[in-house]
Amino acid sequence: MKTPAFYILYLALATLVIGCATYRSPIMQRSIWEDKTLILEKIQGEIQTLSLQEIWETIISSNADLRTFRSQLDITLNTPGIKGPLHCRGSLVYQKPNNLRIIGSKFLTTLFDISSHDDEFRLHVPPEGKLYKGTLDTYHKIETLGMHIFPADIVSLFNYKEVLTGEKVALETWPTYWLVHLLEMDTRFVNLKGKLSLDRVNADVFRCDLFNTDGSIRLQALFTDYTTVEDCRVPQRIDVRWPSYETTLGITFSLIGVNIPLDPKVFTPSIPGGVQIHHLH
Repeated sequence: MKTPAFYILYLALATLVIGCATYRSPIMQRSIWEDKTLILEKIQGEIQTLSLQEIWETIISSNADLRTFRSQLDITLNTPGIKGPLHCRGSLVYQKPNNLRIIGSKFLTTLFDISSHDDEFRLHVPPEGKLYKGTLDTYHKIETLGMHIFPADIVSLFNYKEVLTGEKVALETWPTYWLVHLLEMDTRFVNLKGKLSLDRVNADVFRCDLFNTDGSIRLQALFTDYTTVEDCRVPQRIDVRWPSYETTLGITFSLIGVNIPLDPKVFTPSIPGGVQIHHLH
Protein backbone atom coordinates (compact mmCIF):
# COMPACT_ATOMS: atom_id res chain seq x y z
CA MET A 1 0.00 0.00 0.00
CA LYS A 2 1.32 3.36 -0.99
CA THR A 3 1.48 6.14 1.60
CA PRO A 4 -0.16 9.40 0.45
CA ALA A 5 2.28 12.25 -0.08
CA PHE A 6 0.36 14.57 2.25
CA TYR A 7 0.71 12.01 5.09
CA ILE A 8 4.46 11.86 4.61
CA LEU A 9 4.55 15.68 4.72
CA TYR A 10 2.46 15.64 7.93
CA LEU A 11 4.85 13.18 9.63
CA ALA A 12 7.86 15.27 8.62
CA LEU A 13 6.31 18.47 10.01
CA ALA A 14 5.18 16.72 13.20
CA THR A 15 8.67 15.34 13.75
CA LEU A 16 10.16 18.78 13.22
CA VAL A 17 7.71 20.42 15.66
CA ILE A 18 8.22 17.76 18.34
CA GLY A 19 11.98 17.98 17.89
CA CYS A 20 11.90 21.76 18.32
CA ALA A 21 9.68 21.45 21.38
CA THR A 22 11.96 18.94 23.12
CA TYR A 23 15.31 20.43 22.08
CA ARG A 24 17.14 22.35 24.74
CA SER A 25 20.05 24.53 23.90
CA PRO A 26 23.16 23.35 25.75
CA ILE A 27 23.76 25.14 29.05
CA MET A 28 27.28 26.45 29.40
CA GLN A 29 28.74 24.82 32.49
CA ARG A 30 30.36 27.32 34.82
CA SER A 31 33.89 26.59 35.95
CA ILE A 32 34.75 25.56 39.48
CA TRP A 33 36.15 29.05 40.02
CA GLU A 34 32.71 30.63 39.59
CA ASP A 35 30.41 27.92 40.93
CA LYS A 36 30.83 26.49 44.46
CA THR A 37 28.13 23.87 43.85
CA LEU A 38 30.46 21.91 41.56
CA ILE A 39 32.61 21.17 44.62
CA LEU A 40 29.93 21.02 47.31
CA GLU A 41 27.69 18.53 45.51
CA LYS A 42 30.45 15.91 45.90
CA ILE A 43 30.49 16.31 49.69
CA GLN A 44 27.89 14.07 51.30
CA GLY A 45 26.94 13.99 54.97
CA GLU A 46 25.08 15.72 57.75
CA ILE A 47 25.13 19.52 57.82
CA GLN A 48 26.72 20.97 60.98
CA THR A 49 25.79 24.12 62.87
CA LEU A 50 28.88 25.73 64.40
CA SER A 51 29.64 29.15 65.84
CA LEU A 52 32.34 31.40 64.44
CA GLN A 53 34.58 30.54 67.39
CA GLU A 54 34.14 26.81 66.78
CA ILE A 55 34.85 27.21 63.07
CA TRP A 56 37.94 29.28 63.81
CA GLU A 57 39.26 26.74 66.31
CA THR A 58 38.62 23.94 63.79
CA ILE A 59 40.62 25.74 61.08
CA ILE A 60 43.55 26.48 63.37
CA SER A 61 43.66 23.11 65.15
CA SER A 62 43.35 20.98 62.01
CA ASN A 63 46.21 22.85 60.38
CA ALA A 64 48.30 22.92 63.55
CA ASP A 65 48.40 19.11 63.59
CA LEU A 66 50.18 19.06 60.22
CA ARG A 67 53.92 19.40 60.87
CA THR A 68 55.41 17.70 57.80
CA PHE A 69 53.97 16.61 54.48
CA ARG A 70 55.39 14.39 51.74
CA SER A 71 53.80 13.36 48.46
CA GLN A 72 54.22 12.38 44.84
CA LEU A 73 52.77 14.93 42.40
CA ASP A 74 51.08 15.38 39.07
CA ILE A 75 51.58 19.03 38.07
CA THR A 76 49.92 21.18 35.42
CA LEU A 77 51.15 24.75 34.90
CA ASN A 78 49.62 27.22 32.50
CA THR A 79 51.04 30.70 32.01
CA PRO A 80 51.30 33.08 29.03
CA GLY A 81 55.06 32.63 28.80
CA ILE A 82 54.87 28.98 27.75
CA LYS A 83 53.21 27.32 24.77
CA GLY A 84 50.27 25.37 26.14
CA PRO A 85 50.02 23.73 29.57
CA LEU A 86 53.14 22.18 31.04
CA HIS A 87 52.44 18.70 32.43
CA CYS A 88 54.95 16.88 34.58
CA ARG A 89 55.32 14.58 37.55
CA GLY A 90 57.29 15.21 40.67
CA SER A 91 57.62 15.10 44.42
CA LEU A 92 57.07 17.48 47.33
CA VAL A 93 58.26 17.69 50.92
CA TYR A 94 57.16 20.36 53.37
CA GLN A 95 57.99 21.18 56.97
CA LYS A 96 56.53 24.03 59.00
CA PRO A 97 56.77 26.90 58.82
CA ASN A 98 58.56 27.75 55.56
CA ASN A 99 60.57 24.74 54.45
CA LEU A 100 59.50 23.46 51.05
CA ARG A 101 60.99 21.39 48.21
CA ILE A 102 59.24 20.67 44.91
CA ILE A 103 60.89 18.75 42.08
CA GLY A 104 59.24 18.51 38.67
CA SER A 105 60.36 15.94 36.08
CA LYS A 106 59.39 14.75 32.63
CA PHE A 107 60.79 11.82 30.65
CA LEU A 108 63.31 11.15 33.46
CA THR A 109 64.63 14.71 33.15
CA THR A 110 64.41 17.17 36.03
CA LEU A 111 62.70 20.32 34.72
CA PHE A 112 62.91 22.36 37.91
CA ASP A 113 63.88 22.07 41.55
CA ILE A 114 62.27 24.61 43.90
CA SER A 115 63.45 24.88 47.50
CA SER A 116 62.81 27.29 50.35
CA HIS A 117 64.39 27.44 53.78
CA ASP A 118 63.38 30.13 56.28
CA ASP A 119 63.21 33.25 54.06
CA GLU A 120 65.46 32.05 51.23
CA PHE A 121 64.03 30.81 47.94
CA ARG A 122 65.87 28.97 45.15
CA LEU A 123 64.84 27.69 41.75
CA HIS A 124 67.23 25.39 39.89
CA VAL A 125 66.46 24.81 36.19
CA PRO A 126 68.85 22.03 35.06
CA PRO A 127 67.96 22.21 31.31
CA GLU A 128 68.96 25.90 31.35
CA GLY A 129 71.96 25.43 33.64
CA LYS A 130 70.61 28.28 35.83
CA LEU A 131 69.95 28.80 39.52
CA TYR A 132 67.67 31.63 40.66
CA LYS A 133 67.94 32.90 44.24
CA GLY A 134 65.75 35.38 46.10
CA THR A 135 63.57 36.00 49.12
CA LEU A 136 60.50 33.97 49.93
CA ASP A 137 58.05 36.87 50.22
CA THR A 138 58.66 38.51 46.82
CA TYR A 139 57.14 37.73 43.44
CA HIS A 140 59.76 36.79 40.87
CA LYS A 141 59.56 36.83 37.11
CA ILE A 142 61.87 34.37 35.39
CA GLU A 143 62.41 36.09 32.06
CA THR A 144 64.01 33.15 30.28
CA LEU A 145 61.14 30.86 31.24
CA GLY A 146 58.41 33.43 30.66
CA MET A 147 56.76 32.68 33.99
CA HIS A 148 56.21 34.12 37.46
CA ILE A 149 57.17 32.42 40.71
CA PHE A 150 55.15 32.97 43.90
CA PRO A 151 57.07 31.09 46.62
CA ALA A 152 55.36 32.57 49.69
CA ASP A 153 51.91 31.90 48.24
CA ILE A 154 52.75 28.26 47.57
CA VAL A 155 54.10 27.80 51.11
CA SER A 156 50.97 29.44 52.58
CA LEU A 157 48.78 26.75 50.99
CA PHE A 158 50.13 24.33 53.61
CA ASN A 159 50.04 26.70 56.56
CA TYR A 160 46.76 28.54 57.11
CA LYS A 161 47.82 29.57 60.61
CA GLU A 162 50.49 31.94 59.32
CA VAL A 163 48.02 33.52 56.89
CA LEU A 164 45.32 33.96 59.53
CA THR A 165 47.41 35.23 62.43
CA GLY A 166 46.21 38.58 63.74
CA GLU A 167 43.23 38.92 61.43
CA LYS A 168 39.73 39.94 62.51
CA VAL A 169 37.03 37.68 61.16
CA ALA A 170 33.37 37.83 60.15
CA LEU A 171 31.12 34.92 59.26
CA GLU A 172 28.44 34.29 56.65
CA THR A 173 26.42 31.08 56.98
CA TRP A 174 24.98 29.53 53.81
CA PRO A 175 22.95 26.30 53.50
CA THR A 176 25.94 24.12 52.59
CA TYR A 177 29.02 26.19 53.46
CA TRP A 178 30.48 28.88 55.71
CA LEU A 179 32.22 31.96 54.32
CA VAL A 180 34.80 33.49 56.66
CA HIS A 181 35.97 37.03 55.87
CA LEU A 182 39.49 37.93 57.00
CA LEU A 183 39.58 41.64 57.85
CA GLU A 184 42.64 43.84 58.22
CA MET A 185 41.75 46.86 60.38
CA ASP A 186 43.48 50.11 61.25
CA THR A 187 42.25 53.37 62.75
CA ARG A 188 40.69 54.59 59.49
CA PHE A 189 40.02 51.67 57.17
CA VAL A 190 38.83 48.10 57.07
CA ASN A 191 40.41 46.05 54.28
CA LEU A 192 39.32 42.61 53.13
CA LYS A 193 42.52 40.57 53.23
CA GLY A 194 41.00 37.22 52.33
CA LYS A 195 38.07 34.82 52.36
CA LEU A 196 37.90 31.17 53.36
CA SER A 197 35.06 28.87 52.30
CA LEU A 198 34.39 25.75 54.38
CA ASP A 199 31.88 23.01 53.74
CA ARG A 200 29.35 22.46 56.55
CA VAL A 201 29.80 18.68 56.62
CA ASN A 202 33.50 18.24 57.46
CA ALA A 203 34.44 21.91 58.06
CA ASP A 204 37.20 21.52 55.44
CA VAL A 205 38.51 24.63 53.71
CA PHE A 206 37.66 24.14 50.04
CA ARG A 207 38.48 27.63 48.79
CA CYS A 208 40.82 30.48 49.72
CA ASP A 209 40.81 33.96 48.16
CA LEU A 210 43.54 36.47 49.04
CA PHE A 211 43.40 40.15 48.08
CA ASN A 212 45.82 42.97 47.41
CA THR A 213 45.51 46.21 49.38
CA ASP A 214 43.66 47.83 46.45
CA GLY A 215 40.95 45.15 46.62
CA SER A 216 42.05 43.18 43.56
CA ILE A 217 42.39 39.41 43.78
CA ARG A 218 45.96 38.23 44.31
CA LEU A 219 45.40 34.50 44.63
CA GLN A 220 42.58 31.98 44.45
CA ALA A 221 43.02 28.37 45.58
CA LEU A 222 40.71 25.36 45.61
CA PHE A 223 41.23 22.35 47.90
CA THR A 224 39.33 19.21 46.93
CA ASP A 225 39.15 15.42 47.41
CA TYR A 226 40.02 15.50 51.11
CA THR A 227 41.26 12.43 52.89
CA THR A 228 42.38 11.69 56.45
CA VAL A 229 46.02 10.74 57.00
CA GLU A 230 47.36 10.29 60.54
CA ASP A 231 44.35 12.18 61.95
CA CYS A 232 45.05 15.13 59.62
CA ARG A 233 42.60 16.23 56.94
CA VAL A 234 44.53 16.87 53.72
CA PRO A 235 43.34 17.63 50.18
CA GLN A 236 44.41 15.33 47.38
CA ARG A 237 44.06 18.13 44.83
CA ILE A 238 44.95 21.84 44.91
CA ASP A 239 44.21 24.26 42.08
CA VAL A 240 45.67 27.76 42.24
CA ARG A 241 45.39 30.79 40.00
CA TRP A 242 46.92 34.25 40.00
CA PRO A 243 44.46 36.29 37.85
CA SER A 244 46.75 39.28 37.35
CA TYR A 245 49.36 37.05 35.72
CA GLU A 246 46.94 34.69 33.93
CA THR A 247 48.76 31.83 35.62
CA THR A 248 47.18 28.62 36.92
CA LEU A 249 48.73 25.70 38.77
CA GLY A 250 47.10 22.33 39.38
CA ILE A 251 48.62 19.77 41.75
CA THR A 252 47.32 16.25 42.42
CA PHE A 253 48.85 14.44 45.40
CA SER A 254 49.43 10.70 45.76
CA LEU A 255 51.32 8.44 48.16
CA ILE A 256 50.80 11.04 50.88
CA GLY A 257 52.78 10.90 54.11
CA VAL A 258 52.05 13.16 57.10
CA ASN A 259 54.26 14.02 60.11
CA ILE A 260 57.10 11.80 58.92
CA PRO A 261 60.55 12.87 60.19
CA LEU A 262 62.46 14.73 57.46
CA ASP A 263 66.18 15.42 57.14
CA PRO A 264 66.61 19.26 57.24
CA LYS A 265 69.27 18.96 54.53
CA VAL A 266 66.57 18.12 51.98
CA PHE A 267 65.52 21.80 52.00
CA THR A 268 69.03 23.14 51.38
CA PRO A 269 70.32 21.18 48.37
CA SER A 270 73.91 21.79 47.35
CA ILE A 271 74.52 24.14 44.44
CA PRO A 272 75.57 22.17 41.36
CA GLY A 273 78.89 23.08 39.79
CA GLY A 274 78.89 25.15 36.62
CA VAL A 275 75.43 26.71 36.97
CA GLN A 276 74.77 30.39 36.35
CA ILE A 277 73.44 32.07 39.51
CA HIS A 278 70.86 34.84 39.08
CA HIS A 279 69.80 36.93 42.06
CA LEU A 280 66.12 37.88 42.05
CA HIS A 281 64.85 41.12 43.55
